[in-house]
Order: sequence, then structure tokens, then C-alpha cells
Amino acid sequence: MVLSLTAATAGEVFTYIGYILLALVALMIMIVIHESGHYLAGKLLGFKIDEFGIGFGPPIVKKVNRKNGELFTLRPFPLGGFCSFHGEDEEGVEDEGSFNRQKPWKRLIVLFSGALFNFLSAILIITVYFTAYGQILPVVTAAYEVNGEANVFQAGDVILAKDGLQINVMTTDDLVGAFEDVQTGTRFKILRDGKVMTVTVTVGEYTLGDEYLDEGESAEKTGVGVVYGAQSVKLGFFRSLGRSFGFSFFIVFKILASLGALITGQIGLEAAGGTITVITTIAEVSASGFGSFLYVMAIISANLAVMNLLPLPALDGSRMVFTLIEMIFRKPVPRKVEAVIHAVGLILLVLLAVFLDVFHLVRG
Repeated sequence: MVLSLTAATAGEVFTYIGYILLALVALMIMIVIHESGHYLAGKLLGFKIDEFGIGFGPPIVKKVNRKNGELFTLRPFPLGGFCSFHGEDEEGVEDEGSFNRQKPWKRLIVLFSGALFNFLSAILIITVYFTAYGQILPVVTAAYEVNGEANVFQAGDVILAKDGLQINVMTTDDLVGAFEDVQTGTRFKILRDGKVMTVTVTVGEYTLGDEYLDEGESAEKTGVGVVYGAQSVKLGFFRSLGRSFGFSFFIVFKILASLGALITGQIGLEAAGGTITVITTIAEVSASGFGSFLYVMAIISANLAVMNLLPLPALDGSRMVFTLIEMIFRKPVPRKVEAVIHAVGLILLVLLAVFLDVFHLVRG
């Protein structure tokens, strides 16, 4: 959905503003989920928490828990949040419950729990999406005799796995890959008429139907003798739940592969974006329907989990590296040094996000 404000009606403008607000709420929910992971892990392991804040800027709502002194704040700019542990970035704060007084393994759990909660939320969203809207999967549309014998596939078969590996489709390459490197004896798990079964394929000669031939193309082929395409298939709650784990890890793999391609220059900066780009993407996808909104929410939740575990200053992954250094050498990096590294890293990350958003704005 691309909106030209000069040509749009007032109704279209307000509708698009509504999508932007929805995107802000969605992003805030994912951030709160992340920080809740830190908070709950910290509470379970006995950490003292000074403040749990939603948003940035001066507090507009404050509430103090009289039992433990924890401060809850709500702030006006819904682009982030934080869980502030007592003495986390301070030197010499060693009173009971302070962050740095806790054993390193406890701190690792607390630092990891934010990403874990984002990943679990991605699994939940994917389960709902697969149940309500279906998963995009390869579906056999035609099957032909191979070497003169009946094909093990039938039209309508849904491909679930190949040689024990779950099939997931996000791109055309994923769809094509479902039948790549297939040999005689390759085993496919399929869904046929609501029942799951396993078939073992034979690679051989078959004759492709005229309706699938390009002009001048030979009908004689070698392969498994099927024509297939991508369809959205509803899987039911429990099967959706089971497949959501594999799909979540599949998203993580895609994110890491994209990061690698970005670093090596195989893809350009247009594939990356800052906070504003993310919000705009969510808003535009929301216009396509609630299903598309859920799908993008799941991808961004998994993205947040991966990005926060990267060993970049100011991110949880970097803090985990410092904690591991302390475990290995039995001595922490000076807290002031670590705090400066995280502060500089945060500034650089913010500048990078702004640059990427400006890049998209100028390029678009």
C-alpha cells in the first residue's frame, strides 16, 4: 500500500494513519514481550529490578510497587522499552540482588530470556496463522506414470517433509527446492485426504502432459513425474503447533543468511531498514488483511530474537559475551569500560537505523 498524500482522500489518509498506529502497537507489544523475558527471568533468579519502562522519553505514568520498590513507567514515545536491573552498568554496586553480584550463569539466563520470549511469541503467532490461514506448501497438481508404473504421488498431495526434513516455503527457491536433488529412494511425508503418510519415490522416464509444455518443449522427461505448485493449506491446531517450531528455525536461518549476504555485498542496503522502515512495512502489510499482519509479526518477532543475540555493543548478545569473558577469566571487564562500549554501540546502532530509514526514503 503506497499512499500519495496529494492524491489521497481524507478517508484514505486516516485509514493509513490507523495502520501506522497499529504497527506502532505491534512493535511495542514485541518489545514488551522481549523485556518481559528479562523481567520474569530476573524475578525467578532473585535479581533486584529498579524499573520496568515501556516507551522512551519522560515518564507520563509512574507506579511503585511498595513491597519491593520496583518502578513501572509508561513513556510517550512507543519505540522501545527497558528492564533496568539494579547496578547493571555501575561499578562497585554490590548490595544484595544487584545485577553484577549474581553468578554469571544467572546473568546469561536473564540476558538470553528476552530473545527466548520473542522466539516463543513467534512460535505462538505462527501456530495461530497456520491454523487460521494455512501454511504455504508444495502441492502436487498432476502425477504421471514413471517407467511405465503408477506414480506414488496423486494430485492434491501436500508435501510436508523430505527425508525427514520439514518443508517450508517463503520464496520461489524454497518451492523449487522441494523436488531438487531427489533420487530413487527419497522419502516424502505427505498429507493426502487429511491423512499423513510416507511415500518413496522412483526417478525415471515419464511423459509430461501437453497442458504443461512450453512451445517446442519435449514431452519426454526424467524425474519423479509430478507437476506441483504452492498453495495455502490449513493444518489444524496440533499439526500447526508441531510445524511452527521448524518454521521458526527456518525464519532464523533465512535472517542469518540475509545478514551474511548483506555483509558480503550479495544483497544491497535496500534489504535492510531501521525502525521507521519496519513500522511502514507492518502498516503496508496490515492493509492486506489480518493474516498478512500476523505473518509479518511472526517474522519480525523471530528477527528481534536473532538481532538481539548478535554480539554487537548495546545488544544482549554483547552483554552475554562480556559475561562469558568473566566466567572464563574469573574477572569481569571493568564495568565503566563495558558501559562506555555499550553506550557508544547504542549511539552507532541508532545512527545506522536513521541512515537506513533515510536511505529508503531517498531511494523510494
